[in-house]
Amino acid sequence: MKLKALLFSCGCLAVTATSQAANPINDTLSWSADLRVGYFSLDRDDRDGSNDVTDEFRARIRLGLESKLSDSWRAKARFAGRYSTYENDNHFQFFTSAPSTDGLRRGDSTIDELYLAYSPDDRWQVTLGRMQTKFELAGVAKKSLDRNDSPNVDITWTDGLRVTRKGDNGWNSHLILQRNLSAGPTNVMRSPLNFSEDDSRVMAVFSLESTKPVGPLVQRAIDINYLPDALRSDGTAAGRIEDYWGLVGRLAAQWPMGDSGTRFMLAGEGGYAPNTPTEVAMNTGTSGDSGGLAAQVSFNFIDIVPNHSFGLVYGHVEAGWLLSPDFRNNNSLVEGRYQWRIDGDRSIEARLRKRKDLDSIIGVQRDRTDRDLYVRYTQKF
Repeated sequence: MKLKALLFSCGCLAVTATSQAANPINDTLSWSADLRVGYFSLDRDDRDGSNDVTDEFRARIRLGLESKLSDSWRAKARFAGRYSTYENDNHFQFFTSAPSTDGLRRGDSTIDELYLAYSPDDRWQVTLGRMQTKFELAGVAKKSLDRNDSPNVDITWTDGLRVTRKGDNGWNSHLILQRNLSAGPTNVMRSPLNFSEDDSRVMAVFSLESTKPVGPLVQRAIDINYLPDALRSDGTAAGRIEDYWGLVGRLAAQWPMGDSGTRFMLAGEGGYAPNTPTEVAMNTGTSGDSGGLAAQVSFNFIDIVPNHSFGLVYGHVEAGWLLSPDFRNNNSLVEGRYQWRIDGDRSIEARLRKRKDLDSIIGVQRDRTDRDLYVRYTQKF
């Protein structure tokens, strides 16, 4: 079946299907699925002075099977595929590292979840294997400075161990030990991070978060990312190899706007990397280290009318911040996002975004500027 026919069939299925959160097969086995399909356009003014415009339809399909092994144990496996009318590689394999800088290439498919989970009670859970992990800032356009597997129509994943504890006071803690092979990570981490050294193969992430409302506050969180021997500070294998740290804090507050149910949310996230590559390594200067600061702030108008929301995001990420899947390093970002939540399983979103180089790249004619938009539909089954 040709790709366009596949996308059309998927779209018809999404519109007509009756969906639910889980679909039991028997007392111990259930299945779930989701489909995301949309139109995407990019207008790029590149660093060599050229202009390029691309338009395409993209789709992401995921189908999972979960087994309840006992009251405390469960297992899950999920297929995930990413497709496009613009270009496709058409590979299915059990990838052990991401084949491109943003995860699977268009046309690739893999198993993006394959794990065993143990929950002795309602407070603790231990997950081992391949899983999805994310620490997002609350808002209409949920983004992250350090961890957000499979945003938009991308497909990334985490291989490793995760331990989660729910606190009685509303604070939940997460410890992730992620395995990265020398070929590269399974989610977005940017060059000159490299995992060729033996000690770099396991990175650690600790997060402490509360979404329990306290006055206007609806989210408070801190993350610590530790990547031993993963930073090639000089940009070469022969240069210095150092540990890379990423420290992140998130905060969101929400207020009612009148009596109609509309709410305003102000949310912000900041990141700092104390060790960063040199400006020579990032090709942004001739001396000193690149900047390690990153920040985003969002202004969100939720339920302007029931189920319709709008958000505006501004991001500023310096060249030495290398962990974000949603913000390119050495970039500024301005984004407007509209969201219509039709119900718990269906939504329509539209985005208009502009991204631009912060520091000019040495030896190029101009800074790169991207203007892109999408309109997408999401259906859960």
